[in-house]
Amino acid sequence: MEKLFWGMVGGCTVAFAILLGMYLNKTGVIGAEPESSTEIVSEIETETETGTEGEMLADGEFPAEIQSLIEDSQGNYAQAMQVFEDESSAAASREAEGTQGTTTGSASSTGTADRDPRTNGSVDGNRNGSHDYFLENPEEEESESEDTSTEEVQPEEKKNSEYEYTLYKDHVVVKKYIGSAATLDVPDTIEGQPVTEISDSAFASSKTLVRISLPDTVEKIGKNVFKSSELLVDVTLPDRLTEMGEGAFDSCSKLARITIPDGVTRIGKKTFNECTDLKTVRLSSDIETIEEQAFNNCARMEMTKLPSSLKRVEKEAFTGCVAMALTKWPNELEFIGESAFEGCTAIESVRLPGTMRTMIDNAFMGCTGIKTLEIRSGIEAIPESAFSGCTGITELTLPKSVISVGDNAFTGCTALATVTIPKNTLSIGSSAFAGAAFKEVTVNSKCSYQTNSFPEGTKIENY
Repeated sequence: MEKLFWGMVGGCTVAFAILLGMYLNKTGVIGAEPESSTEIVSEIETETETGTEGEMLADGEFPAEIQSLIEDSQGNYAQAMQVFEDESSAAASREAEGTQGTTTGSASSTGTADRDPRTNGSVDGNRNGSHDYFLENPEEEESESEDTSTEEVQPEEKKNSEYEYTLYKDHVVVKKYIGSAATLDVPDTIEGQPVTEISDSAFASSKTLVRISLPDTVEKIGKNVFKSSELLVDVTLPDRLTEMGEGAFDSCSKLARITIPDGVTRIGKKTFNECTDLKTVRLSSDIETIEEQAFNNCARMEMTKLPSSLKRVEKEAFTGCVAMALTKWPNELEFIGESAFEGCTAIESVRLPGTMRTMIDNAFMGCTGIKTLEIRSGIEAIPESAFSGCTGITELTLPKSVISVGDNAFTGCTALATVTIPKNTLSIGSSAFAGAAFKEVTVNSKCSYQTNSFPEGTKIENY
């Protein structure tokens, strides 16, 4: 309010000065050059005679327009003085009342019925003694200043007798194992902070590790983290693990067993590539994707079922897994990549669900153990060499959704004695059924095929 008072006084003073100057300049008092007394008398007489300036003003008086502005300024000055005096009296009263005055001030700040319109609510009686009062928000400005001055804590690169690690404010990342133990239990804390991550290649190419256990605090292991650790037989992964990097166990030829905890949704590229002694694998029930060469050439792996959540099996994911005797297939499988199950000779039955949309070349090539093949409606194309050399299949019924059968799709299926091709199939590739045992087949009259698409001497009829 003090600011308002002095602002109004200053404004009135400036306005009065400007208007007075304009008047004096107009009357010639300011800016007129000295002239002879004769000329002054002459001008006064002329002005009196012509009446151009109106009636003469009494001594000490101003024209009506100037007088009106002066009166308005004096009125505003008086009002400002009254507001200032009222505010000063209210402040003095609150200081005298002490605690009671504080309570009253708080109440007046929330109510509106008794508020004095001149005071704009309660006023801090001590504000005139504090320059901070005139800041928009002194506490907020002070807080921002403190935040600016606080330096961010930077991670530290550290090392002890067994590990190189990065120490963060609230966790630790193990970067490299530099010890030589055969059996190792990674600690759950280092320097009082939880170990949450094992970095890329942290235990790679170890010449001593046989068994290792990771603590439950670990949520992520990086790429190639155990790659080429030739003596590694047993690894215990934590239940909280959610991410495994590509090639995590690539070429760990002695690894015998592994359990992938729930929460892991992807087996990355080459995760267990060339783990030739890997026998027991328990996959997470949450896995949706098994990527390229994830279990390539795991020749001793005795897996019997794939997770029900699995949607994609990428290129060469299980190539050469000759001991894998799958009996249960996922109900939501959508994609099978190139050579994904090539050479998996222990598989006896394949049941592809209606969710299947895409199969790439050589998907089950050389799976000589398959005796039962069931393909539900959904897939539109049987690709090139998809079941080539599957000598155990005895009968085949393609679903109505199949439009084309690729080159060599069932070539070499020497036990295939019965084939049903739907009316919707419009293209059958070269050598698609070459070497099969059936002697007659019915196809759509508009279906295109080659002379060698079917076994030699096959009787072909049309729908």
